[in-house]
Amino acid sequence: MATIRRNTIFTNVVLGENGDVWWEGSDDEPPQLARDWRGRPWKPGLKDDKNSPVLGAHPNSRFTAPISQCPTSSFRRQHHHGVPVSAIIFGGRRARLAPLVYESFNWQHGVFMGAAMASERTAAQYGTIGEVRQDPMAMLPFC
Repeated sequence: MATIRRNTIFTNVVLGENGDVWWEGSDDEPPQLARDWRGRPWKPGLKDDKNSPVLGAHPNSRFTAPISQCPTSSFRRQHHHGVPVSAIIFGGRRARLAPLVYESFNWQHGVFMGAAMASERTAAQYGTIGEVRQDPMAMLPFC
């Protein structure tokens, strides 16, 4: 949370009248008067015409912030020698049939595993949420 306290771009979140942001699952209480992720007036407990809850933030809420604001970022990132890379972690989404963590035997095997990765669709991509698709390195929605 220290990384996103300032100089941060938020997307698909609730915007409070004081300029504060909130999303479903956030630790803070939602603002009482706000605009939803589409810019419409929103407040906690809002229901639609079918009496279903109206979510203020889209399930694909995101943010981006400068790495210089991250307290765990290495001071070596600006050095001409750079930061030694000893591991690469790919994230994906699989609710069943796949372990959460794989360890490769070497760099070549790791590249193969990342390229062959399958992932479930999320709110980041159009289609049926939960449908498994071939998605090299789980990056298709962001390419």
